[in-house]
Amino acid sequence: MKLSHLHWLAFAACLSTGHAQLVRQANTTLTLPANLPAATGYTTENALGTLSFAAPMVTAYPAGETNRLFVAERSGTIQCVSALGTTPVKSSYLNLTSLLIAGQTLRTDGENGFLSLVFHPNFATNGTFFVYFSIDVGGVLFQRLHQVSVTNPSANTAVIFSHKPLLTVLDRDTNHNGGDLHFGADGFLYLTLGDEGGGGDNRNNARFINHRNDATARRPGFWGQLLRLAVEENAKTAPGIFAAGALAPNAHTQNSVAFPSALHGNYRVPADNPFIGYTLWHSVAIPAGTLRTEIYATGLRNPFRWNFDPPTGRIFIGDVGQGIYEEINIVKKGDDLGWSWREGLHQYFSPPAPTTPPAPPVAGNPPGTGFSRVDPIYEYDHTADGNGNDAVISGSSITGGIVCRGSRLTELYGTYIFADYNSGFIAALTEQANGTWTGARLATDSGIVDFGVDPRNGDVIFCDLNAGSVRRLARSGTTGANPPATLSATGAFSNLATLTPNAGLVDYEQNVPFWSDYATKSRWFAIKNLTDTVGFSANGNWTLPTGMVWVKHFDIETTRGVPATRRRLETRFLVKTATDVYGLSYKWRPDQLEADLVAENGLSELIPASSPAQIWRYPSRSECRACHTGVAGFALSFNTRQMNNDHVFGAQTLNQIAALRDAQTSGALPASYFTAGTAPAVTNTLPFLAEAGDGTKSYEFRVRSYLSVNCVQCHQPGGPATGNWDARVTTPTDAANLINGLLVNNGGDTANRFAVPNDTAHSMVLTRLQGAGAPRMPPFGSNELDPVAIQLLTDWITLELPTRESLAQWQTRNFGSPAPLTGDADFDGQTNGFEFLTGTDPLNANGRWTLSAQLVGGNYEVTFPQTENRAVLVETSLDLQTWSLWDVPGNQPMFTFEGAMRTITGSANGDQQYFRARLIEQ
Repeated sequence: MKLSHLHWLAFAACLSTGHAQLVRQANTTLTLPANLPAATGYTTENALGTLSFAAPMVTAYPAGETNRLFVAERSGTIQCVSALGTTPVKSSYLNLTSLLIAGQTLRTDGENGFLSLVFHPNFATNGTFFVYFSIDVGGVLFQRLHQVSVTNPSANTAVIFSHKPLLTVLDRDTNHNGGDLHFGADGFLYLTLGDEGGGGDNRNNARFINHRNDATARRPGFWGQLLRLAVEENAKTAPGIFAAGALAPNAHTQNSVAFPSALHGNYRVPADNPFIGYTLWHSVAIPAGTLRTEIYATGLRNPFRWNFDPPTGRIFIGDVGQGIYEEINIVKKGDDLGWSWREGLHQYFSPPAPTTPPAPPVAGNPPGTGFSRVDPIYEYDHTADGNGNDAVISGSSITGGIVCRGSRLTELYGTYIFADYNSGFIAALTEQANGTWTGARLATDSGIVDFGVDPRNGDVIFCDLNAGSVRRLARSGTTGANPPATLSATGAFSNLATLTPNAGLVDYEQNVPFWSDYATKSRWFAIKNLTDTVGFSANGNWTLPTGMVWVKHFDIETTRGVPATRRRLETRFLVKTATDVYGLSYKWRPDQLEADLVAENGLSELIPASSPAQIWRYPSRSECRACHTGVAGFALSFNTRQMNNDHVFGAQTLNQIAALRDAQTSGALPASYFTAGTAPAVTNTLPFLAEAGDGTKSYEFRVRSYLSVNCVQCHQPGGPATGNWDARVTTPTDAANLINGLLVNNGGDTANRFAVPNDTAHSMVLTRLQGAGAPRMPPFGSNELDPVAIQLLTDWITLELPTRESLAQWQTRNFGSPAPLTGDADFDGQTNGFEFLTGTDPLNANGRWTLSAQLVGGNYEVTFPQTENRAVLVETSLDLQTWSLWDVPGNQPMFTFEGAMRTITGSANGDQQYFRARLIEQ
C-alpha cells in the first residue's frame, strides 16, 4: 500500500516565478499517410516455394532455428525442409515405423495417423523430440506419445540415439483423438486428447479426472483432457533426470492385453499440476490412487489443434463441437471447459440409450455442486442463422488456430487465426477493449488441419491436407496510400546532410531511453496544425491527437567506444491514427546520403565493419505495434516522468513540460501543446524517472524506472502479457508483485520468483534480462545485453533487497503482529505509519522525524532527513488553510541512494510562511 503522512513547521519566505516561451509552428511538409494501406481481401499461397507433401499434418521447428522447418506427414514420415532463406529443399528425416516393434503398425484410418510433432526446447543440445501417433496391435487401436533422441541435432536426416514410449492409451473408437503437442515456457510438455470418440461423450470420459477399469466405468482417464508432463531434461547424457520436485504418476490400468497400463515409466508429473490432491470431482468421490495427476485442464471434446501465444503465455484451444456449436477457449491451469455438460455456451442434450420407440434427448444437467465451467471466448454454429456470436462465420469442424505474431501482415498481428475443416474457411478473431472477441472471414481454403509458425518471420502457416502443401495467407489486394519510399520523401527534414528538421518538428529528450544496443538517439515530434493538443496527466498516459508524428534517429559507433566511427543507421517514424499507431523504419545507405523504407517484415543484418560484430534489427511494423501499446500510451516516451527534464530550445534551457505548456505562435499568441486546463502551473514538483547508472538514486528507484521504460508496454493490468507483476512505477513496490512475486510460469522450478532477495539464480527478472535459460526480455528491439541494467538488477537483488522491509515485515518486527497505523506506540506525536515511512523507531519517543526551516539572505532553506526509498514533498501555506506543493527546484518525488539530510531552497513570499512535508513510499 502507498502511505502519505504530513508534518509541518511555520516560517516566512518569498516566491517568484517566470516562464520563457517555445514558439509553436504547424508542420506542412510531412507526407506520411493517415493509415497504412488496408487489405481488400486475402488468399492463400504456398509458403515453401513449390514443395509439396503427402498429406501434411503438422509443422514444427527447433527453438532458435530460422532455416529449417519439419513437416509431419500422416503416413508416418517427417520431412526436413532446409535452406528456408534461399530455395527450400526437403529430405526424409525419419519414419515412425523405425519406432515400432513386431506386431505394431501405424494406423491411418478415421482420424488416426501421425498427429503431432514437437521439439524439446533444448533440442540443439539434447537432440530430443516427441511424436504422437496411432498404432494398431492385433486389431486394437492405441494412441502413443513417443520420445526420440537423435545423434546429431543439426543433421537433416535422423540417426536415432535412443527412443522410448511415454504413453500408449487404449482407444476404443477411431475419432476424437485430439493429439497436439507443445512445450510451455515452463519446460513442460503439454498434450491434448479428445473424449475418445463415438458421440456425446458416450464413454463418460470428459466429465471425470480419474481413471476406472471396472465393469461400471472403464474410462482410461486421459481422454477429454489437456495433460502436462515433466519429461527427461537430457535423455542422451542424463537419462531419468526430470524437473526438480516432479512426482511419479499414479498407477494406471486399462482393459488391454497388449498394454494393461498406458504408462511406460518414462515421464513424471509437475509438482504444481492443478488437480493433485483432489478427492472429489463433480460431486463424485475419487477412489484412492485413481486420480490422473497429469491433467492440467479438463472437459474437452476434441481439442484437435491448439497453441500457446508466447508473448502472453495464453493457451488457445479450438474444441470441435458435437452437433451445433464449435468453440474457441483460452485455457488456464485447472480449468473445466464443461464438456459434456455443455456444448459451447449452451447446455448439451445427449442422446439416450437406444429404445423403441426412440426416447427424446436427455439434458446434460451438471451436478448440483462441484461444477464451475469456463466459457469459451467465442463460438459459432453450424447454420449461419445468427444463433452464434457471428452469423458470418459458420461451420462444423473447427481445426483450431494460432495467434498471429508474424511480421508480414501487420494488420493481423495479435489476432487469432483459425479454420474450419469441413466448411473450408480461414477466419480471424480480434480481442476488443472490453475483453470480448469478434470474428471475420479472411479466405477460403479447405483441408486445413494445422496452424504453425514460419521460423523465418513468425508468419502463420498451415498444413493443407487436401492440397498437400504448407500454405500461408497473402493479401489479394490493398487500398490506401503507400508510405514514402525514402526518408527525404517523408518531408521530415529540410537538409538530410545535417538532419535539420522542417518547421513544426520539435526536438525533445526523455529521462530514461529504452535500451537500443549501444545506439545514440535523437528525437522530434510534430503536430501538423496549431489547434490539436495533448491531454496532460501527471501519473497516467497523455492523450494524443490523431495525426501526431514522432521521429527517432539512431547513430551507432561501428567500433564501440570510438566516437570517430559514428555513422547513421536508422530513422523511425511513429504515426498516431484515430484508434492506434503505426511505425515505419528507414535504413541509411552506406554513403550516408539517404535512407530507404524498410520492408513491412523488417530486417536483421550485420552492421558493416562493426567491432565487436553486431546484428541490428530494423523492426517490422508488427513489432512497432507490439511495443507501442494503447495501455502504455502509444508514444512510450511522451509522458510526465519521461518528459520532466530540462532541454535546450534554441538559446533557452527550459523544463520541457513547462515549455510545451507555455508555447506561443510567432505572433506571440498562446499556442500551448497541452489541452487547456490539463497542464499544471507547477512543474518543479512533478515526478520523473531515474537512469540505471545514476548512483545518486536508490537501487529500487532506478529498477522501477527501468521496468517502467522497458516493460510497461506489456506488463500492467490490461496489457498483452499475462504476468502477475505490474511494471508501472505508480504501483508501489510491495503491491507490484516484484519481491518474491509468484510467476505465472516458474520455468519448472517452484523456487523461481520475480526477484528473490540475495538469490540471483532464482530471480527470473534477471534471468530474462540476461536471456540465460529463458527467452530474453524485452522481446523486441535488441540483440545486445544491457550491462548497466544487468548490474543494476544484480545490485538491487544482492545489496538492497536482503535488508528491505515491507510494511508487514516492519510491523511484525516491532509489534509482533500488524499494529494500527494510526496508533502512536511511543506517544511522540507521530503515528506508527508515519514512523514506518521515516524509518524511525516507533517504540522510542526520542527518535522523532523533524522538518526545519530558516531564513537565509531572503530565501528559506527547508531541511529534513530523507530515508532511502522514501520521497519527501514539501508543501507550503500562508494561512495554514490552503496548502500547495512548494514550487522550487529539488522539491520532487526523489528516492535517494541512501538516507541523508537534504535541504531545498526557495525565495520568501510575504511576511509569514508555513511548511509541511508529505512522505511517499517507493
